[in-house]
Amino acid sequence: MSGMTGMAMTNADSLKLKQLRKDMYYHYSKRNTQEFLHTISLLKDFAKKNKLPMDYYKAYGNEAIYTSSYIHRGKAIEMARQIFKEAEGEHNLYGIYAANYVLGTVHTALSHFDEAARHLGESLDILKRYYPDENRAALYLALSKVERARGNRQQVLDYVERVLKNPQSRPIHKLSAMSYRCMVLYDEHAPVEVQDKAYAEREQMKKVLGHDDNFGYVIDFNKALLHGDLKKAQQVVDSLPEESKATQLNYYSRLYYAKHDYKHAYDYYLKYRHLFDSVNNDEIRKTSLDMGMWLEKARVENEAKDLRLANQRLEMERIAHELEEKRLQEYALNMALENQRARLEEMDARRENDSLMANNKERELSEFQSQLMAREHAERARLLKWGAVVGLTSLGFIFIAIYAVNRRQQLRKLREAYDKLEETTAVKERIESELRIAREIQMAMVPHVFPQTRRIDIYASMTPAKEVGGDLYDFVKFDDNLYFCVGDVSGKGVPAALFMAMSARLFRTLCKYRLSPAEIASAMNNELVQDNENGMFVTMFIGLLNLDTGHLDFCNAGHNPPILDGEYVQMQSNAPLGLWEGLEYVGESIDNITGKQFFVYTDGLNEAENGQQEQYGDDHLLAFIRERRSLHARQLIDQLVADVQAHVNGADPSDDMTMLCFRKK
Repeated sequence: MSGMTGMAMTNADSLKLKQLRKDMYYHYSKRNTQEFLHTISLLKDFAKKNKLPMDYYKAYGNEAIYTSSYIHRGKAIEMARQIFKEAEGEHNLYGIYAANYVLGTVHTALSHFDEAARHLGESLDILKRYYPDENRAALYLALSKVERARGNRQQVLDYVERVLKNPQSRPIHKLSAMSYRCMVLYDEHAPVEVQDKAYAEREQMKKVLGHDDNFGYVIDFNKALLHGDLKKAQQVVDSLPEESKATQLNYYSRLYYAKHDYKHAYDYYLKYRHLFDSVNNDEIRKTSLDMGMWLEKARVENEAKDLRLANQRLEMERIAHELEEKRLQEYALNMALENQRARLEEMDARRENDSLMANNKERELSEFQSQLMAREHAERARLLKWGAVVGLTSLGFIFIAIYAVNRRQQLRKLREAYDKLEETTAVKERIESELRIAREIQMAMVPHVFPQTRRIDIYASMTPAKEVGGDLYDFVKFDDNLYFCVGDVSGKGVPAALFMAMSARLFRTLCKYRLSPAEIASAMNNELVQDNENGMFVTMFIGLLNLDTGHLDFCNAGHNPPILDGEYVQMQSNAPLGLWEGLEYVGESIDNITGKQFFVYTDGLNEAENGQQEQYGDDHLLAFIRERRSLHARQLIDQLVADVQAHVNGADPSDDMTMLCFRKK
């Protein structure tokens, strides 16, 4: 099972190993990066020298997890690959467990919770099957983090109990388990006295350990919010180290939300998401998924290799059995010949004793001996002939049997491959068909007929980045009033398209009640917040134009500022719709925009990138529109689309792109 086996160690070596293990966990929990990496290097060298594979792969795995959390996730993924290669080369299952554990931790940090659960589940299966006495506390804590993010709070509490009841769990593991229990109780809004009891038990365990765990700031922050101590919560966030910048931004957003300062809460949330996406970029996400597929492929190949070895062992045993049978047959034949030879010797002795017999007796005996030898030769030749026939026949049957088995296996594999190909093709065609239908349905939800009257010139365009997208535009005319909106849902693809459909339907419904743009935004926000477990939101510009007077009322919910006659409109930006319940949105107005070109768009326009990742840009967009203020709405949008396509120059679109332009005549 392992390429390294433990060696007998002196008392001094045993004490050194124990101290290195202790230092590793201490520096990890205290985030002493230099001391931790130095200790890891010493522990790995010591484990290799003394042939201690479990200590080696534990140290290597902890190094990769620490690297993922505090240094660079891409480097951690490469370390997981190296761990797996070494373990596979040494046939060490504990190393394969460590590689899956590391990859599960990286996927958790990337918010790939299904992938994380799969890799951590494989790690748990290896421990249960091959290392039943190994401590599983760290693995249960990693699974607790995944299940808490997935909303499975009861499962988290179950893992916590397993860690606390396990006598092998270290104090640091028990402290982290108590931290997860406190966080779940806070998430569930448990009674204050229940949460305070959990906090008190955790404090006692922290005193036993002598220092805090990695969740100390989370617990202190939640406890401060629970008791309304915003000053204490501020101190907790301010004390976070510089390398935890993303975490600090996220908790500043939570702090300002608790203060009901929604503008600052939203600003910090956007900064947090931007930093989170820059750390967890597409390359790292792709590398982690490729690593998971590579591990899965290697695991399948190893299983196939084991199966082939098992088949070869069975074949060798069968051949050995046949050889043993042949050896026994030859032994029996030799015994028969030996008996014949003994009888001949006995007859020779009698012949010598009867030498005084008559010549005719001697002649008869000589003739009998000759006949007996002839029969012996004939018998030997007959036995050899039948042995050859039996051997050739057996070899023929063996060859036919092996050929039949191989042929049957080849046909079965070919049939399975064909079935899988047919199934995959059908699924792909069904998905493409469904996406095509979804695109047609989505495009049908936005207006395609634009009234050209003596009072208004209006046109709009929407181009999804994928088959379906999350942008929307709409306008509704009631008497002399024209309601219109342009929105951009967070994300892309099918989830964004569904959220877009809900937003568009709400806008049309609320317009029928002749509400102001600010009232429409407030009502839409309260509806979109409900059951929004994925945290999706939509930025939206909502306007109401009086076609007689040119008066414009509007409300900007976190959207790009529109362009009025070649200049950006200065306005107050409210929070996007769908983030927080109960917000009161503020509206604004412009007295008269008659004769002026009004242009609203989504950031897929100004942030469109070419192959060198150069954006179209706000300045370029403003200059382009200023030079074409006299154009009709459709002419402006058509020329803009062509200019963006020339800039992108064949690169894949990075976001949905939507534009709406009108002029009150």
